[in-house]
Amino acid sequence: MKSKWSLLYTAIAAALLLSACGTETGKDSPDNSTSGSKVAVAEPEKNGDVEEEEEEEEKEAIVPEKAEVAEIDKTGAIDKSIDGQLMNEAKLTKSDEQGYAMSVLPAYKLASEEPGRDSLAAVENESVFMRIETMTNEEGTYDYLVENMVDVLEASSNGRTPVELTEEASTPTGEGIKNVKVLSVQAESSTVTGIVFERGDILVRLTIFDSPKEEHFESFLRMGETIIKN
Repeated sequence: MKSKWSLLYTAIAAALLLSACGTETGKDSPDNSTSGSKVAVAEPEKNGDVEEEEEEEEKEAIVPEKAEVAEIDKTGAIDKSIDGQLMNEAKLTKSDEQGYAMSVLPAYKLASEEPGRDSLAAVENESVFMRIETMTNEEGTYDYLVENMVDVLEASSNGRTPVELTEEASTPTGEGIKNVKVLSVQAESSTVTGIVFERGDILVRLTIFDSPKEEHFESFLRMGETIIKN
């Protein structure tokens, strides 16, 4: 009887030993080892995806900001800049001798040249200036101003024939401005441009004596087209 119990205990002990060995072997098995490897790699992949998403969000946040700045710069350059100055610096100035007012940029000064004529000169170089004449818009006056302007341009250039300018960049624009005539000639040391236009019940004649490179033409033109009856 004792022999039977001994054999039984031995068999149970052997079974337990084999079971324990099997468990240890399972931990070291290729399948379990591979599974453990997958778990270790999964976390970095997740972190990598998060970092990429964060980078994309940062890029999306930056792009609109750059576009907005570019639009502001573009708008400022097109709408406000004239010869490097802001038009909102221009000051409304009345003529002392004629019944008109105009916007004058800080780098220029308006003064009376003689009765019926004003001179808008560059402060740093008074040889660069625009003569301003205004008259009542009566029959025949417009034609007279244009014909006389041709004579002035020819006399300023030793008889050279003036060339008519029709490009938009060379002509005054603005509400009420019509019947614009622009003629230009190259003199020995300057470019002389004559402009005649109607605005309401007044006629305006501008004679621009600019440098050969016409560095002030655009400013004179923009200021000239602001002339209104006072």
